[in-house]
Amino acid sequence: MISTDTLFLSVAELGKLIKSKQLSPVELTEAYLERVRSTGARLNAFATLTPDLALHQARTAEAEIKAGKYRGPLHGIPYAAKDLLAVKGYPTQWGARPYATQKFDQNATVIKKLEQAGAVLLGKAAMIELAGGMGYRFASASISGAAKNPWNEGCWTCGSSSGSGAIVSAGLAAFAIGTETWGSIVCPSSFNGISGLRPTDV
Repeated sequence: MISTDTLFLSVAELGKLIKSKQLSPVELTEAYLERVRSTGARLNAFATLTPDLALHQARTAEAEIKAGKYRGPLHGIPYAAKDLLAVKGYPTQWGARPYATQKFDQNATVIKKLEQAGAVLLGKAAMIELAGGMGYRFASASISGAAKNPWNEGCWTCGSSSGSGAIVSAGLAAFAIGTETWGSIVCPSSFNGISGLRPTDV
């Protein structure tokens, strides 16, 4: 049985354990999914879970690694993706009620790249409606409701990538993808006490 402490290890630490076959991607995925079910709901951290997809990807990763076909440091690592990103066959709600049933027939490029790297998608992270593009005044401006800070559930997680911040901080996934316009990665990272990588065009 995987300990809770393991779920808070860094991607690099998990990757080393998986590569050396000391940690099963399937067992790790199952442990994250169980924690998501027990803890994630009260945080409003996820917009949509993808457990069937996650377990399929985890089993594929485990089989490949056992066969000596290691793809790299993200192989078998469970993650969450902000609901701004399309995942084929699953709702992409953009945090907004008018798009509650919206689905795309292809994956966003970042999802394709992570799939190629062998990463395991646990679900779509909650977000502020339309990534805050129309402006908003309240943390509850999301179809999922306000994402709650795991360190103090009476507080918000900040920014349009609010669910991604809560997920990583609460140990619900090894890492999460957000997007940055005006602080939507930097703000949730600082509010939740985690590290965030802000992309640039340089």
